[in-house]
Amino acid sequence: MIEIIYVLAFIAVFMFVVIVHEFGHFLFAKIFGVDVLEFAIGFGPVIYKRKIGKTLLRINIIPFGGYVRLKGEQLDEEGESSLYSKPAWQRLLISFAGPLFSILAAYILFIPIVSIWGVPAVTVGKVIENTPAQIVGLQNGDVILKVNGKRVFDSSEVSEIISKGNTVNLTILRGEKKLDLIITPKLSPAEYVLVLDDVSGKIEGKISKINGFLPGSDLELKLGGFVEIVDEFGNTLSGVVVNYSFVPERYTIGFYYAGLKPVIAKNIPPFEKGDKLVKVNELKIDDYLSIVKLATAIGLSEKQVYIDIWGDKLNDFISPFEGSLKIQIIRDSKLKTFEMSKDEFSKIISEPGFFENESFVLKPQNLAETVSLAVHRCNSAAVLIWKAFQRLFFTGQGAQNVAGPIGIAVIIGNAAKAGWEMMFTVVAFFTLNLGIFNLLPLPALDGGRIVFSLLEIILRRKIDRRIEAIIHTIGFFILMGLVFYFMFADITRFF
Repeated sequence: MIEIIYVLAFIAVFMFVVIVHEFGHFLFAKIFGVDVLEFAIGFGPVIYKRKIGKTLLRINIIPFGGYVRLKGEQLDEEGESSLYSKPAWQRLLISFAGPLFSILAAYILFIPIVSIWGVPAVTVGKVIENTPAQIVGLQNGDVILKVNGKRVFDSSEVSEIISKGNTVNLTILRGEKKLDLIITPKLSPAEYVLVLDDVSGKIEGKISKINGFLPGSDLELKLGGFVEIVDEFGNTLSGVVVNYSFVPERYTIGFYYAGLKPVIAKNIPPFEKGDKLVKVNELKIDDYLSIVKLATAIGLSEKQVYIDIWGDKLNDFISPFEGSLKIQIIRDSKLKTFEMSKDEFSKIISEPGFFENESFVLKPQNLAETVSLAVHRCNSAAVLIWKAFQRLFFTGQGAQNVAGPIGIAVIIGNAAKAGWEMMFTVVAFFTLNLGIFNLLPLPALDGGRIVFSLLEIILRRKIDRRIEAIIHTIGFFILMGLVFYFMFADITRFF
């Protein structure tokens, strides 16, 4: 069952985001003298309605999206206060106003977020030995402010620039000093990450073959398929593929980004805020990588293993934790040990905000710096979102990460449980996503309506309204189909 906080937080965020977006359409329609017949939040049957002037306010039962219905959108509605009695440039601005207000809302929200909580910076968690990063003196805890003079706020931005293989100039913050480090990336070997079930056999040392092939190329393993790994000594390990990912050769400089540190951030019995987790069974917990390894071991079921192979090197091999776990913490400088079931411990460490964050937080010193950081932060997020949509629609990449109504409710609910900072940040990203998504030139979206207005301006003649209405109607049903598809995907993901 979805917790009540998920539902309440989702409704609050949803109402805010939709109202801001639709108010943009509403305001510009009023400016250009177009009657707004309905202002609707949600779709489907109405659960609340009220007439305010010429506009019927509706709250509908399906809490996903919203709309304003303007006079003239239906073919039998005419008159000088109708939408299609207005010039194409005015209709374009009415369509553009919704995404504009959504995007502006995100920029405005980032100002109090940055002012109160600062900006999580790209922080170096761990430098790998004998790599370009270590050779030039990059250190654990360094904060990456700029790459080649460009301000960065997200680790994916840094990785993308480094992956091109060109020498990079990192501007870092170490303590109160700013330093410039020039680093030439090095080509790293291909990486295989596999989760296997019904495993038999054992491997050690270097990997000689995977399903008969030399390591280095994508094997395109299928879920449910069989895989056999042979080491340099002729030992074999085989199993059924539960999960598989392949990263080809890429340029890196040799460090891991900061994440969480093994210090408890909230009171959840038997843990207390400030406790330091040091060991679970035989696994020592001393950094973010060991926390990830812990989560992996807990997430594996019996007879499953996690395997990470870099080139021909077995980089990591994780077996599942089973039954009762022996947990060691340090509290008030004293070592404490207790036992807990795997399921109970898994639920506790999955709580949002359970571990402290080890990333450095940049705090602005004045209003001008606050606004500048907020704008740069939102610009960075907008670019990442736009690139994500490009990958999704042109290559299909990332479709498995798209959340439907239930997934969004869970995300917002987790943010609400994690605290106000996370909640405000999720709202800002949500409304920014909505604004950018609606600018896509697809039927039924604002971007599709903008395209028709632009065509009319360019061609200097009216486009048949019936054809446009049919195209938008088809687009609407396709979008609704996608919503329900992702909703059912959410059910299998979260339940």
